[in-house]
Amino acid sequence: MMDERFFSQLQVLIQNVVAAETDNLAQLAAMVGLNLAQDFAESNLRDTHLRGANLVRANLRGTDLHGANLIKAKLCGADLRGADLIQANLCGADLRKANLRGAVLWNADLTQANLEGANLTDANLAGTTLNYANLKRVDLRGAHLYQAHLYAANLSEAKLRGANLGNTDLREANLKEASIIRAYLGEANLQGADLDGANLSESDLSRTKLNRAKLRNTQLRNTDFSLSDLSQATLIRANASHAHLIRANLRGADLIRTNLTGADLQGADLSLADLSLANLYLANLGNANLIRANLSIAELGGANLSRANLNQADLRGANVENAEFAGNLGLSGEMKRVLKRRGAILAEVMSDRVEMLASR
Repeated sequence: MMDERFFSQLQVLIQNVVAAETDNLAQLAAMVGLNLAQDFAESNLRDTHLRGANLVRANLRGTDLHGANLIKAKLCGADLRGADLIQANLCGADLRKANLRGAVLWNADLTQANLEGANLTDANLAGTTLNYANLKRVDLRGAHLYQAHLYAANLSEAKLRGANLGNTDLREANLKEASIIRAYLGEANLQGADLDGANLSESDLSRTKLNRAKLRNTQLRNTDFSLSDLSQATLIRANASHAHLIRANLRGADLIRTNLTGADLQGADLSLADLSLANLYLANLGNANLIRANLSIAELGGANLSRANLNQADLRGANVENAEFAGNLGLSGEMKRVLKRRGAILAEVMSDRVEMLASR
């Protein structure tokens, strides 16, 4: 008798579901007495319609949500560890404090999504769109964000240690006080980004676009900026000791009071840059372009300036003790004598000998 009643009720439920004029999973789940927030962990919900669904603190661990429509879904505090969200639409979704550790979000759309305080450690976000998203204080340690789109995204105070941000679009992004230690940002676009107070120590930013970026008071120790564009960037009081800036473009950059101790600036373009009061102790400026650069009151002790172009450079008050000058364009005979009196080392090179012979 129980079996007959059960199967009769089940048949009615099936008929109701089939007859329902909706593809909204939340509505269908309610019809059959299922709890959307509790009964779908590790389920197959591929391409499911969940627009605006209330999934606050839902258990969706390991769930297949590939291609699901989650526009403006409420996923605050949800457990999405290891979930498949490939190509899912999460535009405007609320994912505050959600746990997405190890989740896969390839090519997902999270435009304007709110992920403040979310856990995305070791998550795969390759190609994911996060334009204008709120990622404040998000944990992205070890995350894979290769070719992700983060235009004007808020990543302030985010944890990005060891993350892969190669070829990522971070134009105009807010990365204030973010921790980006030992991360990879090769060929990323950070034009106009705000990195004030961020820690980028030991990270790889080679060939990145950082023109007009703000890097005030940033930690850049041992960071690689080789071949990067930092033109018109602001690096006031940044700590770039032992940074690699080989052939970097720093034209018109603001480097007032910047610590460049032991930095490698071989072949760098520092024309029109403001290096006043900067610390360039033992820095390598060989073959650098310093045309019209402001080096007044800078620390150049022990620095290598061989073959650097110093045409119209301002060296007033700079400490040049044991700094090496050789084959420099823009240095008059009088200026060379002044530098020598101030303790500089003026090595004789072939070009100097030719000049000497020509003057006889």
